[in-house]
Amino acid sequence: MPNNIIEVVSFALAKGITEQDFMTANAQFETFLNAQSGLLYRSLAKQQNSTLYIDVIYWKTLHDATRVQQAFYDSPECQNFIKYIDKDTVELTHNRVIAQTECHN
Repeated sequence: MPNNIIEVVSFALAKGITEQDFMTANAQFETFLNAQSGLLYRSLAKQQNSTLYIDVIYWKTLHDATRVQQAFYDSPECQNFIKYIDKDTVELTHNRVIAQTECHN
């Protein structure tokens, strides 16, 4: 089994930000993310009956995840993305995959 990593980030939007505003910023973030080596897959979801969002990103390795995390903080596009998120609500974890099934689209 490869040492893939699942990055899970939960957060709420900043005060006064609409989901439509956020999705525009998210498109810019996706452009940044898709250019990063080590990215396997990403899903963005909103919890049912909640204001919390969940960002789930699959990485090849922990090194890839932490390298891109640093690049995120150095990127002007990502700094714009951060403005749409309530930073006090952000929770981020890196989780090592120990079992998985094949993805069927």
